[in-house]
Amino acid sequence: MGQIAYDAATGEMMEAFSMTDEAWGIACQAPSGAILMPRTGSPAVPKVSFRGLRFFAHHPGCPDKLPAPESYAHTRLKIDIARTLRRLGFKAKVEASGQTSDGEQWIADVLAETIAGQRFAFEIQFSTQHVIDFRRRTTRYRRSGVVGCWFMPERPVASRLEKALIHENLDYYREHGEFVSDCEEIIAFTLDLTGKDTYPEELPLVRFSRGSNIQRLPLPVALAGMMGGAPRWEKPFGDGRQRDESMRCTGVSQKRARE
Repeated sequence: MGQIAYDAATGEMMEAFSMTDEAWGIACQAPSGAILMPRTGSPAVPKVSFRGLRFFAHHPGCPDKLPAPESYAHTRLKIDIARTLRRLGFKAKVEASGQTSDGEQWIADVLAETIAGQRFAFEIQFSTQHVIDFRRRTTRYRRSGVVGCWFMPERPVASRLEKALIHENLDYYREHGEFVSDCEEIIAFTLDLTGKDTYPEELPLVRFSRGSNIQRLPLPVALAGMMGGAPRWEKPFGDGRQRDESMRCTGVSQKRARE
């Protein structure tokens, strides 16, 4: 469910979720080839899902290798993140592309920018991936001068990532009796969603950190904190003490072996 396309004549970007009804109606009546998909340059077709979600799709018969389709929940969350950032006063683009200094390309679900010019990439990950891939993609953003941030469902993505990080830090557990289930490279916000094909009507609450430090935040609060540089990761003290600071992740899940 692509959200952006381009006017073939002017190069102007169209954004499905933010277009007026009138502009959307005109786009739907445009002849084939008048609107083009990003990256492939193939003809775009404005569509509306059975849930009423607007999007752009490649014209049937497109010879290019097409990206995997996004789920309904993925698209809705991407739109909510972009809209919320704009309401907070930040620049935000969906499906924004960029590249590192050595030419490695990337596409961010949402790319936001502060007044000072600091850029943040908000990635939505609804499919499980290896912790190595989380780090690789985050590092790629960092090499582009962009701060990466992840949004993911609690199950199965966040829970599997947590288990992978705990496994990496077994030596710390053996020494201190506490599991380390976060890491500096991966800033993660999680959501309780029932599946990829459902999404709440209201803005969802998101979770940050774990154990005694867990915070459940409205989406605008989480995004404002991220744009303000609030989330920080620190290695735990090792003696059970915790730092008390808003949106600070200490890296300790507070889980014990008996659990």
